[in-house]
Amino acid sequence: MKRLLFTSIWISLVLLASANAPGDRSPDIRAMRNFVRTYKDASDARWQSLQDGGYVCRFMQNGVMKRAIYDEKGGWLTTIAGYTVEHLPVDVRRQVHSVYYDYSILYVNEINMPGKPVSYLVQVQDKRTIKIVRVLDGEMEEIQEIETL
Repeated sequence: MKRLLFTSIWISLVLLASANAPGDRSPDIRAMRNFVRTYKDASDARWQSLQDGGYVCRFMQNGVMKRAIYDEKGGWLTTIAGYTVEHLPVDVRRQVHSVYYDYSILYVNEINMPGKPVSYLVQVQDKRTIKIVRVLDGEMEEIQEIETL
């Protein structure tokens, strides 16, 4: 399960990095319909085509910047939200602070995928290190540590 999630996150990030120049291809109408139906209160939506034929839509929702990724047929693949601690669900924040109580939460990436539980990649920092902690389905795992010296 963890390997599948990591692979899915990696693929999503590669798709985002491989985006073509904006406006080179209109988004598929099915992707746009899917987006409008799912994100009714979204604003500032900007579509971009991907080299693999899919699409990414960057938008704001409730003060949070999000990226929804769709395949070439308009099917939703994943949504990645990036935000600071005030948008992190209280139960996840408590879980992180229960172990990393001397750390500040810098930033969170929330990853939603069809049929999968929501995953949170939480960046925490103390005086010497930044750590990335994954919270998935009630389980927490440190996945990276960076010395800040």
